[in-house]
Amino acid sequence: MKGASQVNALLVQKFDSRHIHASLNHFSAAVEKYVLRDWDGVSLKAGKFVESITKTLMVFCGKTVGNPRQFKAGNELRQLEHLSAAAFPDVVRIVIPKACIFVYEVVNNRGGRHDAHDIDANEMDAKAVVPIISWVLAEMVRFCSTDANTETAAALIDELTNKKYPFFENVDGRPYVNIKGLRPRQVALLLLYYLYPSRLNRQDLVDAIARHGVSSSAANTAVHRLKHVIDDDNGAWKLRGIGSQEADETLKSLHN
Repeated sequence: MKGASQVNALLVQKFDSRHIHASLNHFSAAVEKYVLRDWDGVSLKAGKFVESITKTLMVFCGKTVGNPRQFKAGNELRQLEHLSAAAFPDVVRIVIPKACIFVYEVVNNRGGRHDAHDIDANEMDAKAVVPIISWVLAEMVRFCSTDANTETAAALIDELTNKKYPFFENVDGRPYVNIKGLRPRQVALLLLYYLYPSRLNRQDLVDAIARHGVSSSAANTAVHRLKHVIDDDNGAWKLRGIGSQEADETLKSLHN
């Protein structure tokens, strides 16, 4: 998240800095998993985000965060509603907790935080969870904003609530990289990264690059320049570790 430092600076004015820092880390990790289409990873990180936000709200309300092994975010969130309305605002007692409870129930029942043997986290859940955890942070930013920083808060809320899109998609068996401004070699690298551990025929890779608006000549050149980062099994290509590392670095730079 590009505005993470600004969000942190705003939220720590009212909330515990340690739990805010953890919450922002889990949020960024959940979004990163989302754009990489790692649906199970989204659920895992979203569950951790909810736990950190729960602790943040508890500390704000003067409650003690007890033994981590006995900590249950769902129970703690529901108990916040019973606090004095005169002492604590509804946004902290009810509004944010209810949103967090929904996320927590989804990731618990879909196998994100626990190993549910019959139901796996999936794309539908991730597309519900990510906008909600984004909204939770945006609501906390709104709650912490003042007349002096309204413009900054509004910009951060806009960034947080903008719809997120996965970097990769598959349309009827044809892979695509949904990132603008990439060089042909980067497109080739990320296509192999997305398809790993499956192999892709060299010509199919050239054709896939060309579908991104790249000329056949440029696509062939890009593929030729990948030879040192792939394993070639009679024309069927798979990305090696050095190639995966380069792809990770490329995606990280885009995400930040």
